[in-house]
Amino acid sequence: MTTEVTKTDRVPAADSGPGDVVLETSGVTLRFGGLTSLNDVELRMRRGEVLAVIGPNGAGKTSLFNSLTGAYVPQEGRITFRPRGGGEHSLLGCKPHVVSRLGLARTFQNIRLFGALTALENVKIAAETRLKAGPVSIMLGLPGARKAEQASDRRAHEVLSFVGLLDKINELAGSLSYGDQRRLEIARALATDPEVLLLDEPAAGTNPTEKLELEELIRRINTELGVSVLLIEHDMRLVMSVADRVMVLNFGRKIAEGSPSEVQRDPAVIEAYLGSVTEEDEAAVAEVVAEAGDGPGTGADGPGAQARDTEGRE
Repeated sequence: MTTEVTKTDRVPAADSGPGDVVLETSGVTLRFGGLTSLNDVELRMRRGEVLAVIGPNGAGKTSLFNSLTGAYVPQEGRITFRPRGGGEHSLLGCKPHVVSRLGLARTFQNIRLFGALTALENVKIAAETRLKAGPVSIMLGLPGARKAEQASDRRAHEVLSFVGLLDKINELAGSLSYGDQRRLEIARALATDPEVLLLDEPAAGTNPTEKLELEELIRRINTELGVSVLLIEHDMRLVMSVADRVMVLNFGRKIAEGSPSEVQRDPAVIEAYLGSVTEEDEAAVAEVVAEAGDGPGTGADGPGAQARDTEGRE
């Protein structure tokens, strides 16, 4: 990748000003015994933007996602979510299902679908988390429960149509191609009507055509649905194409933040990926960093890709 494919810096959605922060962390520190996975991490995500979190293997990216969504509870710091309706909610220590109901949804680095269920059933499970009908009315088949069931069915069809899987609603999730499974997982997350969508390496394992389709889907989720997107990704071409801002982690610390073009040229980022370089080599190294998502020997697609960001090492 060269700077020609870098996304043009733009102002996020029209309803978001500089102070319209939807998700914020302050001083987040996460430890596993003597290992510090996150060290005083600060994050401020503006409503309506696409914010990418990048970094070498083991930098703490997935640990950050797990902390935001309730899978991990940091020992220090604050995590604050500010929905459109006003007010603010502390996410620190919240259970994952509570975080989801508040308006944050996520996908996983390793796909977690119900392989023996159809695409439609996978998405309906997520859509039904928004049902207002109680268990008794559902068991008795009361009118309110039937209406809720119809609403979840409509929502599932809408989301599957949006991601381009409407023609595969009755296929088992386990029989879908890898790229379709990635899109199905995104559809399931969207079915919960999130304000913030967290995508954990959505391009992992996909081919070039699927990556282009994913790039377009992320843009549409952001612009057409008005969903803020927090993205972890090793594919630098994808990051530079869709992100409004990029935040870089290394050994659990934030080392850089800015527009894609700024981060791409940052010496600290170059050193984090490739080690110290001489001034004479700096321009060439920057080009290598830009191409990091395309070569088989890089952190994006190299032999260690499947083992990166493992729990406990993040």
